[in-house]
Amino acid sequence: MEEEKTAMKRLIRLVAVLMLTSMIFTACAPAAEEPVVIEDEWGLMTFTPGSKVTLGVSSALAGAYAVYGQDMLNGVDLAIADFGGTLQGWELVSKGGDDGCEGAPAVTVAEQFAADPTLLAVIGPMCSGSVVPASDIYAEHNIIMVTPSSTAVVVTARGYENLFRLVANDDLQAEVTVDFLRKDLGLSTLAVLHDQSIYGQGIAEAVHGKFAAAGGDVTGIEGITRGDVDYSAVIATTLAGNPEAVYYGGMDAEGALIISQLRSAGFEGVFFGPDGIKSKPTFIDASGGAAEGSYATFGAVGGATGYDEWEVRFTELYDAPVAYAPGSYDSALIILQAADAVAQVDSDGNLVIGRKALADKIRATPFAGITGALEFTATGDLGKVSITVFHVENGDFVDVKKVDFGD
Repeated sequence: MEEEKTAMKRLIRLVAVLMLTSMIFTACAPAAEEPVVIEDEWGLMTFTPGSKVTLGVSSALAGAYAVYGQDMLNGVDLAIADFGGTLQGWELVSKGGDDGCEGAPAVTVAEQFAADPTLLAVIGPMCSGSVVPASDIYAEHNIIMVTPSSTAVVVTARGYENLFRLVANDDLQAEVTVDFLRKDLGLSTLAVLHDQSIYGQGIAEAVHGKFAAAGGDVTGIEGITRGDVDYSAVIATTLAGNPEAVYYGGMDAEGALIISQLRSAGFEGVFFGPDGIKSKPTFIDASGGAAEGSYATFGAVGGATGYDEWEVRFTELYDAPVAYAPGSYDSALIILQAADAVAQVDSDGNLVIGRKALADKIRATPFAGITGALEFTATGDLGKVSITVFHVENGDFVDVKKVDFGD
C-alpha cells in the first residue's frame, strides 16, 4: 500500500513537471505569424509562383506603320533585359498587341490585355486615335498605361489617373511649328493637309489656328484618306492657292506619297510635318528622294545622360532606333522600377501589386531616363518637355532647333 502511494506521488510530480514545461515552452514560443493583408482601392494584381509578369505593347505591328510598333517592342525588350529580366524573382516578358494605329482594333487589344492575368501594365498605344477609345477600357480595369508617342491634347484631358505619356502634346508641337515657319523661315502663306484621324486632324487644325493667329495666311485645309495612293486631286486643290509651305498632319506612309506627288506636281516650297512622319525608312527612304529638305517636329530625345551609349547598344541588337524605341524603353523602366518599389509577397507566396499604389508611385517618382529627366504632373503629362525641329539633309534627319517647355 505504501508503495502504491509513493508511485502515485511520483506520477503527480511528473504530471506537474510536464504541465509546467509545457507552459514554459508555450510562453516562449513565437506567436503564429499573422497573414499578410494587402489592400488597394483600385484592386490588386496577383502573380502566382512560377507565373510570368507581362508588359503589354499596344501598337501597329503589321502594315504601313509596323516599323514604329516593332521599334517600340524592341525598346521594351531592351528595358526588360537591362532591368535584369525578373521582377522579384518573377520572369518578365513583353507581349505585342497589333492595334493598327486605329481605334477599333486598339479596343480589341485593350480587352485582350485586360483579360490577361499576367499583365502588369501597357506601353502604348502608339497613336492618339488608338489611345482615346482604348484608354476607356484601361481606365475601367485600372490598368496602368504609359504612351511614349500619343500627342493629342484630348489624351490627358479626361482625367484618367492610370494614364501617363512621355511626349509633349500637339498644342506645343503646333506652337513650335508655327514659330519656326513664321520666324525662322519667314513664311507668310501655308496650306494644310491632314489624314482625318484624331491625331492628324488635331495637330493640323492646331497649326492652322496658330498660323492664322500669328498673322499668316492659310490658303486652304484639306483632308486625305489613309491608305490611298493617289492624292493628285487634293494636291491640285492645295497648290491652286500658291502656298509657300504645305503642312501635313498624319503618318509617314501617306506623308511619303504626298511629298513625292507634291514635288512631281511642281511644288518647290517647304514641306513640314509632325512626329508621325519622322521615320527614315518609311518617310525619307520611301519618298524616293522627294523628302529632301522637309521638316518635322519630334519630342526631343538624345542629349540625356547615357543616351549615346544606349543608342549604340540598341543599334547592335536591332538596327538604329526609328522613333519611339527610346520612349518605350523609358516607359518600361518607369513601370518596372515603380512596381519593384510597391510589390509585396503575400502569405501564399504570391507577388502582389496594388494598382493605385503603382500609379501613385509612377506619378510621385522623378525618373532619369535616356530621353531626359521625366516627372509627371497630376494629369499624367510631363512637367518638362522638349520639342526638336528636324530637317532632312542628305537623306537623314538633322536637328536644327530645340525648344524647352516647363519649369
